[in-house]
Amino acid sequence: MARISNWVLALLLTVPCLASAQVDAERVRIHGSQTMAARLVPAVAEAWLRDIGYEGIRRAQPGPNVTEIHAQRDGLPLIVEIAASSSADGFQDLVDGNAQVAMMTRRPNAAELDAGWQLGDLASHDQEFALALDGVAVVVNRNNPIAKLSLTQLRRIFAGQVRDWREVGGRGAVHLHMVGGTNSARDMMDERVMQGDAYAPAELHVDGNALVQAIARDPQGIGFVTLRQPWGANVRPMALSDGGRAVAPTRLAVQSEDYPLTRRLYLYGSQMMGALSRSFALYAMGKRGQDAVAQTGHLSLTMRPGAKPASTSGPREYRGLVANATRLPVSLRFNFSGANDSGIASSVYDSRSVRDLERLTAFLQLPINRGRRVLVIGFADANAGSAVAATLMSNDRADLVAHELMARGFSVAHARGIGSQVPLAATGTPTARYRNERVEIWLQ
Repeated sequence: MARISNWVLALLLTVPCLASAQVDAERVRIHGSQTMAARLVPAVAEAWLRDIGYEGIRRAQPGPNVTEIHAQRDGLPLIVEIAASSSADGFQDLVDGNAQVAMMTRRPNAAELDAGWQLGDLASHDQEFALALDGVAVVVNRNNPIAKLSLTQLRRIFAGQVRDWREVGGRGAVHLHMVGGTNSARDMMDERVMQGDAYAPAELHVDGNALVQAIARDPQGIGFVTLRQPWGANVRPMALSDGGRAVAPTRLAVQSEDYPLTRRLYLYGSQMMGALSRSFALYAMGKRGQDAVAQTGHLSLTMRPGAKPASTSGPREYRGLVANATRLPVSLRFNFSGANDSGIASSVYDSRSVRDLERLTAFLQLPINRGRRVLVIGFADANAGSAVAATLMSNDRADLVAHELMARGFSVAHARGIGSQVPLAATGTPTARYRNERVEIWLQ
C-alpha cells in the first residue's frame, strides 16, 4: 500500500513538469545569407527582444549553421532561429513556409519571383526591408599612381589578363592579393566583377587584416576586402567606375549607393508574415535597430550629415547649384515595373527610398536644421531618347520629390533636373536605369 501511495505521489509531482515541457516555445524563423546570419541579424534580434520587454536572453548553437536566441516574456518562451545558408536557400524556405523572414544579399531574381508568386508584392516596403549596406573596397599601396579603375579593368587584372600596371597607367608587375576561402567580399566580386571569369593565381591571406598589411608592404599589390575592413595609413581604396563616373568608397558615396561595389542586405517577408516577425523587421528599420546594425560594423542607413565634397563633377549648372550646399548621404530611387526584378511596384519609390523619406523628415526636423533649405537634384538615364527628353524626365523626378518634401513642411530652394550628364552606370546594362535615375538631396 505504501509503495502504491509513493507511486501516485511521484506521478502527481511529475504531471506539472510534463505539462510545462509540452508548452512549445514560439519561434521566429529567419533563414538565408551567411553574411547576415554571422553577426548582423543576431545582434539586431537581441536588441529587438530587449526593447520589447523580453528577459533571460541567451544564445544557443544547436548546429554548426544555426543560432538560436532564447528569451521569455510574461512566462512565455520565444526562440529566434537564425539559420545560415544562402540567399537562395533563405528565399526558398520563405516560399516553402519553413521561415517567416529571408535574409538576402540581393533581390529575388525572376525565377524566384515566379516560384514565390503567392508571397505578395516583394517590391513593397511592407515586405522588402533594406537592413544595412555592405560592399567591397579594392585597395592598393598608397604609392600606386593609379587613382581609378573601371570594373572591366578590374576584372582583367584579377583574371590575369593585365599583368603589368603600365597597361592601365601605372608601372611594374601586378601583384594580386586575396583572402583565402569563401568570404563575402569574394562573393560580391564574383557576382559584380568577375562574371564567370576565373581568378589568376594570387598571394592568399588568412583575413582582411593580413591582406591590407601585405598591401602596405607591396607598392605593386592590389587586393579587395569588405567595406568593414579598416585599411592602414599606407593603403588606399581605388575609385571605381561602372560605365559612368569613377567613385571612391567614402561613407557618403556608399550610403547613397553611388559607389558601384555597394550592395543592400535585405530582409524579406510574405504578405501574411506574423506579428512577431513583422515587429522584428520594422524594428530593424528604426533608429534602435539601425544602432544595432552599426554596432556590428556594418554600415547602417541612419541619416547623418553629409560632407561638402572637395570637388563635384558634372555640368556647370549642377556645380553651380550645389557650390555652397552639403549633400545628404542618400539617393532616392524609384520602382520601375519589372525593371528592378522585384515584382510589381506598390509605390513610385523603391522600398529603401520610402524609409529614407521618413528618415529625411526626422533629420530635417532636428533643431540644428531649422531654417535650412533643401536642394533637390534629379538625374536620368540616357535611354530616354534624347538630351531634351532626359532633362524633362529628370525634372519630373526632382519635382516629385520636391512636392513630397514641401507637403511635409520643408522649404525647397531649387528642384532641378540635370538629365543624363552624370551617369553612374553605362546605359543599356541591366541596372543602368535603376542606378542612373535618382534624386540627390542637398542642404543649404
